[in-house]
Amino acid sequence: MSGSRKKRPSGPFTCLLLLAAAVFAAGCTTSNTSGGGGQPVNHLEPSGNSVAGWVVPTGGSLHAGAATNEYISGESPSSCSSCHGSDLSGGISKVSCFGNTAGCHHGTIPGWVATPPAAQPHGNSAKTAPGDGSFFSCQICHGSNFSGGGANQSCLNNAACHGAGVASPHAPKPWRGSPYTHTDTNTSNVPVCAQCHYPGSPNNPANHPATPAPAGTAPGCFNSTLCHGEGGVPHPVDNAWVTTPPAPQPHGNDAKATPSSITGFAYCQTCHGSGTNFSGGSSGVSCTNTAGCHGATVSSPHPKDWLPDNTYKHNTTSPGNASVCAYCHRNANPGTPGCFNNTLCHGAVAAHPVPYNDNSHYTVTSATFPGSCGTCHAVSGAPVNPPEPNPCQTCHVAASPLTALNCTSCHASPPNSGAPAGAAYPNIAGTHAAHIALDNTGTPISCNTCHNGLGPSLANLNHYNRANAIPTENAARVPPGDVLFLATYNAESGASSFDNGAALSCSNVSCHGGQPTPNWRTGTIDVNNACTNCHISGTTQYNSYNSGDHTLHINLFGNTPNTCKFCHNTTTLAVNHFTTLSTPAMEGPASATIGGAGTLVPTWNPVTKSCTPSCHGNETW
Repeated sequence: MSGSRKKRPSGPFTCLLLLAAAVFAAGCTTSNTSGGGGQPVNHLEPSGNSVAGWVVPTGGSLHAGAATNEYISGESPSSCSSCHGSDLSGGISKVSCFGNTAGCHHGTIPGWVATPPAAQPHGNSAKTAPGDGSFFSCQICHGSNFSGGGANQSCLNNAACHGAGVASPHAPKPWRGSPYTHTDTNTSNVPVCAQCHYPGSPNNPANHPATPAPAGTAPGCFNSTLCHGEGGVPHPVDNAWVTTPPAPQPHGNDAKATPSSITGFAYCQTCHGSGTNFSGGSSGVSCTNTAGCHGATVSSPHPKDWLPDNTYKHNTTSPGNASVCAYCHRNANPGTPGCFNNTLCHGAVAAHPVPYNDNSHYTVTSATFPGSCGTCHAVSGAPVNPPEPNPCQTCHVAASPLTALNCTSCHASPPNSGAPAGAAYPNIAGTHAAHIALDNTGTPISCNTCHNGLGPSLANLNHYNRANAIPTENAARVPPGDVLFLATYNAESGASSFDNGAALSCSNVSCHGGQPTPNWRTGTIDVNNACTNCHISGTTQYNSYNSGDHTLHINLFGNTPNTCKFCHNTTTLAVNHFTTLSTPAMEGPASATIGGAGTLVPTWNPVTKSCTPSCHGNETW
């Protein structure tokens, strides 16, 4: 705010020392009535002096509290304006609230508006609760939209104060961290903030609420009416963000994530303290020495014994956080802080990230293993340097990854082992064998048919975690494995999927007619007596039946496998039933299965589509 400092209204809003004679001459009352908050409004004693404490430079100013509470209540005209004028420039009292009298407002407070980045007393006052200060108090003199008001001094677009082009009554964004931060603003100021920071406003940055809260929801800092909402970041308070140990900690996971505008240890520092302390910062919430969280004697922003074998692990922390870790864990070696370059905890002994989900892991050969891996790892047997690193076959349980260069280093092909038979991860048999056998009938089937692109890769950390057989890491396993079908096998009704929960069932798979399948591990299909498990009447699936007199026969005999077998011979059906399942068309064709032993159709003419069943004479289908 440029211009004479004595013309700026104050955070404490300490009023002019009113001249008794001028007030009486103007006809102002001497009765001490009370305004909002039970504070005197008509403030003159019969002697002509203001009541005690009415005019003080800072802290405890009665007139500031009365004026603010009356402004918030919406009383119009206010008690102040009745004497000092609607614009508070004097009125009948002839005493302006913007005069240069010593002790008036903030005109004599040193450094009320200092040169940035110095501390700003006027900003600190604006952020307090209604009383001596608050944003409401600023509005009294600077206008409800902060464009000038009676003070004729705008808080917007002021190059000398908040910055040219900043259409706000506060410092330019990002308004957090030292020296200017919004995080210590008293939440009673929310209604003023809401004038600009409502959902959908251009003043609301990305990741903030996009739609207004339900009608009747009062503006708040953490209820999705302003910038912050449940589940967003900056994060809400007093919820599952910090759960009771040893439960998973969402705040810890975000802290360990790759640094971004909303994740990483550096982002935590924005509010919880910079440098090495994490002792509270502008949020006032310390990450250190916190009983119940990191521990009453832990002077760090993470748990004690933060090791791979414990509940909370540092080895899942993004290496991008190394510069923050270096505040405490830096050794004497020079160089950019890194997890595996001997500048922090690890050096050549841990020459790769953990977990090691990297192409250099998946491309190791028998020729490169001795020099790249053999110093630390054995293929099988005991660790080279006990108790870790682990031998390769800790995870590659079925064979050496140097000789079995495909899925079979972990899985049989098809998976079929375990005790009890076929029930041991990662070789659970299920119905793998039955499906892979279809590859011999003209339907191409491989691991990739149902596990498309889910092998070891940089994009598939789940596969790495599920292969992990280290005893202390078994909790990372989430059997059964991921399933992603080739689009070739999508049913007409939609994309195929697999229920990884209790059902262990596939849906919308074309070869099952889009119908839910039995449980992968325990379910079976009697092909000759379970026709309706895969075939339904109508046209909704590629293998639905709707030609000729199907409906007539179903109405007569019911929709059962026996009805199907009146005409379809299961012996001839078996020849081509499961061929070319990768195409929508019904190769075979189905008409080739009609008639013969076991059916009611002694003869069938595929050209004329006529039959001579025993139940009636010659008929055309």
